[in-house]
Amino acid sequence: MREINDIIWLGELPKNWNTIELGQVYEERKVKVKETIYEPLSVTMNGIVPQLASAVKAAEGSDRKLVKKGDFVINSRSDRKGACGVSERDGSCSVINIVIRPRDLYTAEYYNYVLLSTYFQEEFYRWGHGIASDLWTTRWSEMRKIKLPNPPDSVKEKIVFHIKSKCNEIARLEEDTYRIIEQYKILKNFYIEDLITHGVRECERWKNSGERGFGNIPSHWNMLKIKRIFKIRKEIAGCEGLQLLSITQKGIVPKDISRNEGQTAADYSKYQVVHIDDYAMNHMDLRTGWVDLSSYEGVTSPDYRVFFIDDEMRFNKDYYKYVMQYCYIKEVFYSAAQGINENGRYRLKTDSFLNFRLMVPPIEEQVEIAKKLNEKVGAINKILESKERFLEDLIAYKKIMFYEYVTGKKEVPES
Repeated sequence: MREINDIIWLGELPKNWNTIELGQVYEERKVKVKETIYEPLSVTMNGIVPQLASAVKAAEGSDRKLVKKGDFVINSRSDRKGACGVSERDGSCSVINIVIRPRDLYTAEYYNYVLLSTYFQEEFYRWGHGIASDLWTTRWSEMRKIKLPNPPDSVKEKIVFHIKSKCNEIARLEEDTYRIIEQYKILKNFYIEDLITHGVRECERWKNSGERGFGNIPSHWNMLKIKRIFKIRKEIAGCEGLQLLSITQKGIVPKDISRNEGQTAADYSKYQVVHIDDYAMNHMDLRTGWVDLSSYEGVTSPDYRVFFIDDEMRFNKDYYKYVMQYCYIKEVFYSAAQGINENGRYRLKTDSFLNFRLMVPPIEEQVEIAKKLNEKVGAINKILESKERFLEDLIAYKKIMFYEYVTGKKEVPES
């Protein structure tokens, strides 16, 4: 027998279950700390992890919130919906997050699964406030009043045991998928390295390229400084309304500024223009940055570098896209980088960039190499996209699965 529960997000609960306010199960941790003392953490869709290299860094000396192992952390803003998890380490997080600790360790695992469920995420942000529905913020004073399911303790134990078993099965699938992804990435990088430095034609005579990372190249290829191949573009937008572009590890993509993800600017008119077939690179951090050929018209950060092929009769844009990306993959640019900056990042200054030498095969060979790489890399990228979607589906499945069991929509099978 089930009875209708008047709390919409919970739906129907088994008859012998009741509800409890979140504030009776958790208490807020409000201790402020410095990241110089406590490791900075990022709150992501995949849980609580060491601070991502792409995370916006707080000003030096800024306060952060203390996080202890076993705490549940959730991003308070609705544009980060789903960013939450249980921390496996002590550390610190941004003050936009809410840090809570379980009052009773015995039932903590059950309630953590409740908070990780898809429908709790929706309910959490429904209690928020703000001037725009997609940028609402939920505070602890509001969050603590949310009603949670409260089955008998013996039922909680059975649910936790079953969910753990299901999660172990999912973890094995995730592990296998990550391994396959890594293998395909290695294969893709092998193709890029082999073809951009050796070409597709038989070669009997080789010579040293003279640049670390390129090794031997066909003897009839030349080496030219980048300033002989590309021109730097420094065209300031001068107006608002242009598409904002981000340079990511997956390429140059339009950025949705309404989601306020990453760094934002008050005035995009001072950003630099990127045209279709321009290259744009994040040279501020060679470890986590990237370079790609743009398929979009738009603007990007004035801190990035935008450049274009000077003579398309001599230089193929796709070939040099792969050459530039190889320089990131194999850390080739490190030899020209100006040491490490204060944030532990390698930076490639303009003069060093322009005077760095790249291979120059005859144009017909560049075209052949680019065509072969487009075929091979394109096929591998489709496989990688499929595997990454599968991982996203597993995350979504887990959150729905949590909800179904912690609210009694599905009964734990008898062992």
